[in-house]
Order: sequence, then structure tokens, then C-alpha cells
Amino acid sequence: MRSADKGDGLTRRQAIKGSLAGLAVGGAMTVPLAGAQAQPFGAEQLAVAERILRREVDSGTVPGIAWSIGTTKEILAEGAVGLRIVSPATPMGPATRCALASVSKQFTAACVYMLRDQGKLSLDAPLAEYLPSYRYAGKMTLRQVLGMSSGISSDTDACEAAVAGRIDEEALIENLNRVELEFAPGAHFAYSNCAYDIAGAVVAKLSGMPFAHFVEEHIFKPLAMTSTYQLGTRSDSDFAEGYAPNGKDWTAAPVSAADKIFASGNLASNTVDMQRWNRAVLDATLLPRKSQEEMFVVTPLSSGAKMNYASGWFVEHGGPIWHGGALAGYGTTNMLVPATGHAIVMLGNTAPGTRWKPWEVAREIYNEAKLGPPLPQFMPIIRTTLPQKQ
Repeated sequence: MRSADKGDGLTRRQAIKGSLAGLAVGGAMTVPLAGAQAQPFGAEQLAVAERILRREVDSGTVPGIAWSIGTTKEILAEGAVGLRIVSPATPMGPATRCALASVSKQFTAACVYMLRDQGKLSLDAPLAEYLPSYRYAGKMTLRQVLGMSSGISSDTDACEAAVAGRIDEEALIENLNRVELEFAPGAHFAYSNCAYDIAGAVVAKLSGMPFAHFVEEHIFKPLAMTSTYQLGTRSDSDFAEGYAPNGKDWTAAPVSAADKIFASGNLASNTVDMQRWNRAVLDATLLPRKSQEEMFVVTPLSSGAKMNYASGWFVEHGGPIWHGGALAGYGTTNMLVPATGHAIVMLGNTAPGTRWKPWEVAREIYNEAKLGPPLPQFMPIIRTTLPQKQ
């Protein structure tokens, strides 16, 4: 299903649109990892979290939510509210798996950094050294691809369309070879699933194995993330069905064939595994600390336009790093606060929009539970910094 690619809410595997006016980034933004020790989580804080989450489900915003709050050492609290299957009514559980949607991008970026650290690529070399079949690869770098400043098309439907019945990396490149760049690489930002699909293709080519195999061997297995996998690669009896609102009811909204294939949003996980990942990020136990912190650098644009996207993460001034995700039937977020060592995961089974905004729910829980100094409202995010034609 592709209808979620359009409109004013979250696009498929994308973030909410808005305005970046007033965001001042004089140089490269970066978030140093901190060794902060989070304070114990009490009964009153748990009650606050459960009240907020119950409100979301009871108001009909989302069928079900699995959630967890963790630190650099442990899971402080976890749970689930609502339904993973609407009919027959089947409750969401703390271990229920959901499609991660664009939260997958942080894993894709980490895979690229791993290959860089293994000496198999340079983030600043022309992409053509690794993907010469893409006609514009000589004009951009992998760093620009990961930072969404490459100019690669933001039209997900077009780049992920089947070619002669095939939906794969060769079809992706064939499709992109027919489309002009949206701007000169490095000049602007445009949220592009196609760019992260290209990053996944690079991982597969340079590692000599499918992306799903590489991420399994180099991230999931080392971190014991046994409930995390590429969509469509296993049968899962505790997977949340995706839904789209239909008046006061819900209509099934399953993942598409492309959702299962491309690295911009093709992973499924649960909140327990996501906290294993978050601990590895906050403690820099998987990537070297220097590489981990480099992933959180927001590189300035040559046009002077402002944005806050790093490599698979949105970076807030003095606050959290996070990413939201949207498929037609799933809305998710993963939010880290390095200053206090907290991590909050929200997995819901309907797409974000004007009501269900999992990243805002995560921020609200953090603030209302008083996990640390209050987090200000997240910087609004636009689809592109490219001036729009009138």
C-alpha cells in the first residue's frame, strides 16, 4: 500500500513536515555520547507513562502500543496497551514485534559505518567507486547519501516500482537512472527513502551478502536481538497487524512487497531488542565511540539552508536524538537522551498523522515522568530545504 506516501502527515518511512525557520546551525551539529547514569524508575513514574499510553489507545488514536524505557544498563519499565490484532481482539504484548519503518534507517547507517571501519569504503569518496551502475553516483558521496543531501529522488513510489516484475536493487537503480537529481549534492536536504535504499545496496555489494544477512550477522547476533529481522524473512506468531483508520473502525494495512525488501524501512523488532540496540549505541559497544558519535554529526549544507538530519537520526539542540517511522499500518519512534542515559521506544500499529505522533508521546512521557530536565518541543522537520516553485 502506497497511499501513505502523500499528504500532510508522515509519509511512508518519513518524518512530519513543518518549518525549519529559526533553526540556527552555524557548523556541524554533533551529539557526544554521555556516561550519565539514569535514576531509578518509581511507581509514580510508571503510572504516568501508563496513563499517557492508555489515553492514546482509548481515544482511538492507535489500536495498540508496545513501549519501553531503558538506560545504558537496563530496561526500567516496559509494557503494552491495546490490540495487536483488532478482530478477533488480541492484545498487544511487550514482546510483540512491529514493523520499524524508518527507524530501520539507523541500522542501515550503522552497517555503512561498519564497512567504513573495516576499510571497505570511504564516506567521502564518490559513490561511483561502489555503485558505478547508478548514473549520478560520481556526483555524490556516501556521507551525503546518509545525510539526505545527495539529491537522490524523494519519490519512493517511483524508485521502488517493479521493473519487469522485479522489486530488487537492480530495479531500484534502473528506476533512479531515469530520474534527475533534485538538486546538486551537498546543497540541500530532501528526505529520501530512495537514498537509504541505495545505502542498503552498497552494504550488500561491498559485504558480498544480502543486506538482511549482513545486519543479522553484524548487529542482531552480537547484540542477541533474536526478535529482530527483515520483514518477510520469517513467520511470526506475535507480529502486530497494521491498520489504517476507517471512520471509527480500523482497516487492515499490511506491509507492501517493497517494504519487505528495501533498507530504508524493512526491519521488524520489539521493544526489548530495541533497548539492546539503544544500550549499544549509548555505550558505544558495537561501533567505536568515534564512529558512533560521527553518526550524530549534522553536516552543513552548501546552500546555507538549515536542517537537523545526521546519519539515520534527527539531532535536537542540547537534547535527544531520535527517528520516527511510518508505514501505512505502523507508526514508531526510537528516542535517546544521551545527557541522562535514557532511551524510549514506541511501537504502534497505525501510521502517524495528525493524532498518533509516537515521538511526541515519547517526549511527553520523558517530561511528565521527570526523567531529566524538560525536553523542549522537537524542531519541526520539512521534507526538503529546496525552495518550492510557486
